Amino acid sequence: MSASFTAILLAGDRPADALARISPGQRKALLVLEGRPMILYVLDTLLAARHVGDIVVVANRIGEIEANTELQALVGKLAQGRRITFREGAGSPATSVLKIIDESHFEGAILVTTADNPLLSPATLDVFCAAVLKDAAEAAVGLARERDIRAAFPHAKRTFIRLKGEGYSGCNLFALTPGAGSKAARAWSEVEGRRKKPWQLILHFGVWTLLRALCGRLDLDGALRAVSRSMGLSVKAVVLDDPLAAMDVDREDHIAPATRVLANRVLAARDGRAAAAPP
Repeated sequence: MSASFTAILLAGDRPADALARISPGQRKALLVLEGRPMILYVLDTLLAARHVGDIVVVANRIGEIEANTELQALVGKLAQGRRITFREGAGSPATSVLKIIDESHFEGAILVTTADNPLLSPATLDVFCAAVLKDAAEAAVGLARERDIRAAFPHAKRTFIRLKGEGYSGCNLFALTPGAGSKAARAWSEVEGRRKKPWQLILHFGVWTLLRALCGRLDLDGALRAVSRSMGLSVKAVVLDDPLAAMDVDREDHIAPATRVLANRVLAARDGRAAAAPP
């Protein structure tokens, strides 16, 4: 395994989060899907990925997550010698990332994902990490195409940014190269409140960028150039072919489709083991 990234796994809760209210300990990360806390699916994926080394779990009231006996027992089984630590976050995802980067002084690249991303697979994460390592950009974001998501989940309610006729949705996947982490996290903190409001997000990067978007002339490359200028560092997008990467569990109506996917994976794994077993 080539461990090129330290992973920051964000597991915090927003005030009055609907999923937190129905989860053990009122912690969204501990929402039970197919008999397991949601965060464990993400840990499975991070631990199985070729390019991920140490993992830092970050949340508000982190002691409540760290003290969860079921989680700790399962983490111990999953880690197999890998280092998983728990750290207190800050007031938002971006400021939490910035806090951990500033406190830890990571030497290598950083991968950021979230505990509500249980459908992310090791194969897709490997594709993302390999694409980041291949390019010289200082920061990268994972995206999925609207058409792929609509084909797989026609009734799903998602936020899309449409650029020159193509829609994109974020995958809660970010990568920061050595030395770029603090700058990128600070820039992210300035725009994270607009992430569900595409036009406000585009306007943040300049009136000319907004006008081009309104006229249907702003494509993904143009948007990335505007983002790079505004942030003062080079930013690239990794467009993933896997629509599941964009299907985070962020609302109650996301639970049913996520549960179906996870149940199908369990069945497929069992069938695979049965086929591999000697007669």
